[in-house]
Amino acid sequence: LASSAASDVYKRQILVFMQRRVLMRAKILDQIRGSEQAMLQLLEELVNIDSGADALAGINAVAQRIGAFLEVLGFTVEYLETGGAPVQLLARKAQPGKKQVLFSGHMDTVFNQGTAAVRPFKVENGRAYGPGVLDMKGGLVMALYVIRALLENGWQETDMTVLLCGDEEMSHPFTDAVAQFKKAGAGKDAVFNLEFGRVDGSVVTGRKGTTRPTLVVEGIASHAGNEPEKGASAILELAQKTVAIHALNNFAVGTTYNVGVVSGGTMANIVADKAVGEVDVRFKTIAEAEKSIADVQRIVETNYVPHTKTTVTGNVIKFMPFETTPGVQRLYEHYASQAEKLGLAKPGQQYVGGASDAAWPAMTGAPTLCGVGPCGAGAHSDSEYIEIATLTERTLLLASCIMELGEL
Repeated sequence: LASSAASDVYKRQILVFMQRRVLMRAKILDQIRGSEQAMLQLLEELVNIDSGADALAGINAVAQRIGAFLEVLGFTVEYLETGGAPVQLLARKAQPGKKQVLFSGHMDTVFNQGTAAVRPFKVENGRAYGPGVLDMKGGLVMALYVIRALLENGWQETDMTVLLCGDEEMSHPFTDAVAQFKKAGAGKDAVFNLEFGRVDGSVVTGRKGTTRPTLVVEGIASHAGNEPEKGASAILELAQKTVAIHALNNFAVGTTYNVGVVSGGTMANIVADKAVGEVDVRFKTIAEAEKSIADVQRIVETNYVPHTKTTVTGNVIKFMPFETTPGVQRLYEHYASQAEKLGLAKPGQQYVGGASDAAWPAMTGAPTLCGVGPCGAGAHSDSEYIEIATLTERTLLLASCIMELGEL
């Protein structure tokens, strides 16, 4: 009898817990639904801060604004600085023993200082426009309002970390952002990279990695009419190397090579003594990344035109591929299931050619999902926009995904 009574008490406690949890979930989602105007106001503020590569002060201003938002919610906030380089923001709300989530992203844009003054944030026909509104300040605002709704309604079931870099568009040339993303991602139950969602609502479950080698060929100048035999054409050498590089394309495995920019020579009647080729390489796997570096180096060292010399810079991995691991796929299925619970269309999944910092935590084995930000188009262009309706929808979806991580 005593055992039966204890069992009944336990069942009642579980029922009360579940009822409270359902009520809390409803309050969190309702708060998000009522936050659209506040989200747009913060988005306007962030978009109107220039934060391109030439605006370190602007990147810092974005970091400080986000940091202040998180500090009010009880986060411990650090600003990771490297002399003369963009700041990184690392913030944590510790909940030992709870599910661990990382929100990752970047605060920089591709637009030069002064762009926001010429083309400031605006709302028109259900869309929000402005430099970086899609890539990726909309996603940053989403994360902040997910966190606010969770914490202001008593949610204590998630250990949350926010890591935002300031130099993603530059491929992290001067900071330790890559190491920071790996460190922050290791051991997490879920990582959400806040890059933008696709126009059709898809999220990203795989991305190619990149290298960007630059070949510099030195030849010997001579008069092309009087003494062409005394010259060694750097342009001809680069042309041969261009053909060899393009021959490496392997579309079946998804590894691509493109010599996209070439320059060289001074006048048509002079055998060119210098030529430069800029190369873009993309790959789907870490093994292909390493192979591409070796293949480019082999072509650099192969001499086609006697007396020319070729050197290469940048033949290093800028971004590793974001591979679609079983953990990535499980997190996507969980995310998609939450859309159905909310009555939203099930988001598709895409593998895309562009790289992102989702690669680094995924490399540690953390289930990672990219492109969970608001949907839109025109990234890196003057017509960049988000669909405002998706700002709220994707915030609801991300919050639900986090609250139900126990289902993963």
